[in-house]
Amino acid sequence: MNRNAYKLANSLHMGSEIRGMDDRIGLSEKEFSKYRKAFRKKARANTRKPYIRYMAAACMAATLLGTAVFSGDVHAAIEHISWSISSALGLPGSLEKYREVVNSSVHDQGYVFTLQEVVATEEKLVINYTVAREDGLSLGEIPPVPDGMLYINGRAIRGAASGGSVFLDEAQTILGVDMSYQIQGIDMAAENTYQIKFSNVGMGIDVKGKWEFQFVADATELLADTRRIPIEKTIGIQDGMTVTLKELSMNELEQRISYSMQGTSDYILQVIAEDDRGHQVEFSTSVFYGDIGEGHMINQEILYDGRIDENADTVKLTVYVHKLPEESGKMGDDYQQIGEAFELNLR
Repeated sequence: MNRNAYKLANSLHMGSEIRGMDDRIGLSEKEFSKYRKAFRKKARANTRKPYIRYMAAACMAATLLGTAVFSGDVHAAIEHISWSISSALGLPGSLEKYREVVNSSVHDQGYVFTLQEVVATEEKLVINYTVAREDGLSLGEIPPVPDGMLYINGRAIRGAASGGSVFLDEAQTILGVDMSYQIQGIDMAAENTYQIKFSNVGMGIDVKGKWEFQFVADATELLADTRRIPIEKTIGIQDGMTVTLKELSMNELEQRISYSMQGTSDYILQVIAEDDRGHQVEFSTSVFYGDIGEGHMINQEILYDGRIDENADTVKLTVYVHKLPEESGKMGDDYQQIGEAFELNLR
């Protein structure tokens, strides 16, 4: 990995954001959503720093399917939790048409992992799972958030994963985790066999074990229902360096803008998009492959029901860049606009 790749990895490794429950006590889901959106709108007015929950390099190993019977009380508690990928990500729509329900549990070393759902899409696999103690006791104040290692069709996938976590009960006995694995060089529309292996409970809990799952999934329907709007807009950065916004794609799971960069990989991109229905959202760098000079930005605010309206006719795009620091991976807030804002026809 070259210096620029390390800097990009460091800039994206911001530490985990815990979507905890304490600040939600006394608020309905609708009220909480309203305040959360208002807070994010205020925050966006004061900073251009991208919202990325956490990102970790993944060094993968082979995995096998495993299931086991565990404590009836814990099993019953997990079964009564309605927690889908849609609810994990705060998506307004349903992914029922595109998801694969695994609902398989494995226990080891006194801990129970339950893989619930998976969704395959373009260059990405999204999963959600729960973690609990077999004795039903609390996991503690800080969620452990274990990272699972991924294989596809027997091939180790060495890439990155991002995600978040939340306690699903007030007693903090069941942790819900969503993870998105970045994948290159795999036909996601094919029926692939996936294997995920967890070897530790996570940070703060020094317990190692084997929690392994296997399942089959494909992205055929989701990719078929993805809207793709060509952009092909090239904007100069400096000294002959350019960025080309290639395509805006939108489906029930995500909204992304793909791009390529010529002459440098020292910049992280951000796009502020405002549609003609008055919705303003932020696309932040999710992945950049320095070896081929290509990457994409994700609409992070889709997690909070903030997206380009599906009925919008146009959207105005404004592009910002942030230069990675030469010596440190720490990110600042000094995003600078490049080029003029421009309008994209969505119809």
